[in-house]
Amino acid sequence: MLLFHYLSLLNIFDAFITYFGLENSLIQESNPLMSRIYEADPALFLITKMAFSLCLYLFILFKKVPTSSLTKGLTVFATSFYTLVFFLHCYWLVVLI
Repeated sequence: MLLFHYLSLLNIFDAFITYFGLENSLIQESNPLMSRIYEADPALFLITKMAFSLCLYLFILFKKVPTSSLTKGLTVFATSFYTLVFFLHCYWLVVLI
């Protein structure tokens, strides 16, 4: 459950950092789906990212966090990978600003 909290908060912070970088032409979105969403409407990009976080919090709120070893493994992988991506975005922005 703690990883769901962390992943959700990380997603929210990353959404705004990525949005800032994209709006100021400092970075490019590498995820093709999120890139298309951003190109269609930057506000929709933020809404989509917030919706992902909301979904994670709904699992927590309704005490339906999956507990299988597969889910735990995927959550640890996603959290590790997303942490790396988040710090990479932060680094790029610091270097480019």
